[in-house]
This record gives sequence, structure tokens and C-alpha cells, in this order.
Amino acid sequence: MLNWTPRTRGWGASRRGEEHARNEDAFVLLDHPVRTRGIADRGCVFAVSDGVSTVAEGHWASHLTVNRLSQFFDSHTKADGTAMVSLISEIDWEIRGERAGRAACTVAVAWVHDGKVHIFQVGDSHVFRVRGDEVECLTSTASDSGRKLEHFLGMGAAVSEVIQTSSHPVMTGDALVLVTDGVTAHVDAHQLSRFWTGAQGDPAAATEAILGEIARQRGQDDATVVVALVL
Repeated sequence: MLNWTPRTRGWGASRRGEEHARNEDAFVLLDHPVRTRGIADRGCVFAVSDGVSTVAEGHWASHLTVNRLSQFFDSHTKADGTAMVSLISEIDWEIRGERAGRAACTVAVAWVHDGKVHIFQVGDSHVFRVRGDEVECLTSTASDSGRKLEHFLGMGAAVSEVIQTSSHPVMTGDALVLVTDGVTAHVDAHQLSRFWTGAQGDPAAATEAILGEIARQRGQDDATVVVALVL
């Protein structure tokens, strides 16, 4: 039997945008012993990735990114922020090596470990922390000005210099909400908080409520949500 105690309870879902032939987004919840290879002391990882639709293989890039994040739990690697930054840089290198100029994506990662959430971001996907009635965006919004995506995986050798990282305390009852820009285009931080309050601590209900609002507004872009409750 695996000696594994969950630190979070999460849920994720995605909706194809009205203007897209297929959903370019992807997400992953690495909060189960099968996904984290039975290593109990490395916490949990959640991520969303938005494939850039203006290039041919954004879908491939986003799915490669979330699938490769499981390597953070390999036993031969050290579990720290430097290892995650290195992994994201390796993913960028792989995207450029295999699909140079034809694939790109954003990524927002939340690693929950030892009373903190460690954030890693490239592009305009975001992570919010909801605590009671307060909501805070834990990711950088600098690239949102003018709605022009300035940084993404697959951009080139300098991506390691634009990965935004930060660490924040978390406590029991906090909710982490990870979203692609198809969500933030229609739902602001206070609405995310309201949806979480209405869900009464259920990540699945909160996720579906947020995507339901996107559907009601007939969102044109792909929209992805991951909600994790800190236990």
C-alpha cells in the first residue's frame, strides 16, 4: 500500500470556443499516487496550458506540456522550484526542436507543497487564490496589456528568462483556481470568488459553474478551469 496522503482535492474541465474547430487547451491534476508515482513528500501539481491557435500545432504543444509535467515527480530529480523551471525550459526546448515555428502554448502551474503554493507562469494563463471573501491573482498580468501574448513556450531560447515564479502561503480551506485566457476574458476575479462560494467547497461544482458562465456568454475562445481545494 502506498503511504500517500492527499493535500488537495481538485477538478478540471475545458470548453471549446465558439470560433475554434478543436479545443487547443489542456490541463492536468497531479494529485493522485498513480499520477505522482507514489512519492508522498512532493505535494501536488496542477496546470493549465493554452495552445496558441495562430500556429498550426498549438494543440500538440499544450498537451505535450501538461503530459511532461509528471516528470517533476521522477525519483532522480530534486523537488524544488529550480527543478520545475528546468523542466518547463526543457519542454520549451522540445517544442522548438520538434515543431519549430509551428507550435506554441502558455502554461500556468501551481505546485502545492509544505504549506505553500509555488507558481510558475509563461504567458497569459493565470492562478488565483480564494480565501474566504478575498481573491488574489498570484500570477503576473503584465503580458495582458493590449491583449497581445508576448511570452509562450516555443518562443525561443530566452524563455527561461521570462518564466514568472512566486511562492505564497496556503492554508486549509483555500481554493486555487487556474484558468486560461478564455476564462479571464469573460469572468473577473470577484466572479471567480463568487462561483467558489456558491460551490460550497466543491471543486467540481465551481469548475462547472465557471464554464457554464462562459457558455452563457458564448465565449469565442477555448476556456479551461482547474479548481483545487487545499485540505
